Amino acid sequence: MAFIKKRYLWILVAIIVLSSVIIVFGKSGLTSDKIHTVQSGAFELAINLKGEVQGKNAVVINLPDELKRRDLRIYELEIKDMVQEGTVVKKGGWIATLDAGTINQRMQSNTQELTKYRAELNDAKIDSAIRLTTLREELEEFTYDLEYKKLELEQSKYESPAYQRKKQVEFNKTIRQMEKKRRDYELTRIDLKRRTSRTENKFKEFSRKDSLFKDGLKACRVKAPKEGMVMYAKLWGGRKLRIGDKVSIWSPAIANLPDMSVLVSETYIEEIDITKIAIGDSVEINIDALPNKTYSGIISKIANIGQELAGFDTKVFRILIDMNENGKEIKPSMTTDNKIILKKYDDVVKIPREYLFSDNGNNYVFLKKDGKIWKQKVVAGLENDEEIVIISGLNVKDKIYTSIPEDDQIIAFSES
Repeated sequence: MAFIKKRYLWILVAIIVLSSVIIVFGKSGLTSDKIHTVQSGAFELAINLKGEVQGKNAVVINLPDELKRRDLRIYELEIKDMVQEGTVVKKGGWIATLDAGTINQRMQSNTQELTKYRAELNDAKIDSAIRLTTLREELEEFTYDLEYKKLELEQSKYESPAYQRKKQVEFNKTIRQMEKKRRDYELTRIDLKRRTSRTENKFKEFSRKDSLFKDGLKACRVKAPKEGMVMYAKLWGGRKLRIGDKVSIWSPAIANLPDMSVLVSETYIEEIDITKIAIGDSVEINIDALPNKTYSGIISKIANIGQELAGFDTKVFRILIDMNENGKEIKPSMTTDNKIILKKYDDVVKIPREYLFSDNGNNYVFLKKDGKIWKQKVVAGLENDEEIVIISGLNVKDKIYTSIPEDDQIIAFSES
């Protein structure tokens, strides 16, 4: 009987101990692994942007000037072939071939007009020569006639006065006719010269265009103005130029040869953030292909006009970031992560963003203090993608919960 009583006593004690352990460890297990210790330290307010390495100074290869002539009336040409991007070319090396179909068509039409006006010009010159020769011969005949009338006039002095007046009248009439022939000859010469000149101008115009078309055909084979690595130009939407695209007098860029002695990271920022940055802001740059090194830089240029790019819901502004370091391992078009430092503080109280909660416009955390869970009001300050500054309501080394505890565990509320 005593053994049974003792056995029941031990069972009762075990049940009490077990219940206590379950209560203690159950409650602790709910919270002990969800505690964060408040710390102080450096805080950065930054904007992270993806970018691309480029040479700050580059030779831009545009639509050749021979193809921009207004007289040719060629406004855009399709790219038939291009050298592979990244190829190092020498001066005069092939870059791209443009479709010359439009030029050939215009050139054939121009050749027809050129042939037509060449024939007209030859006819006009022959006609002018014939007509002027005839007029000169007629003028010479009048010269001989005038000499004859002059002799008759001189001999009439031995004749009667009436006969002398008759010869004088004939002589004067011949002079007037000769003067008229001279005037007619000069007017005809001027008229024929004007007509021939008009035809000659047409011929010269089409002849000049023929030369321009021939130069344009040669220019369809685009060559490098200097030695360098070829990088394709970008279209307005940010996409790189490719075979089948068109270049025009309004968007003439085909490729560029970057000078990699001075590097920049080209990136774009959304219009909602454009007012947050300024020329001269510091930037931390990481290159995806070179993960073990961080580069520094500063913003050197901000576009005045926004543009629409694929992948963005709003307009973006192009910015250039001058890199302070250089290296042979850095290649054009390498992808960069650019962290623009807006503000930097050396010592502030901060917590991870996800540990701050809000309700009815109030910010609060769940503070572990004196074995209790306090719903603590706090005043929050600046925040970045990971952390948020706490202006008041928390101290360094305070313990806060990383998630919302159960309602029955929150036993107090504090505003201090």
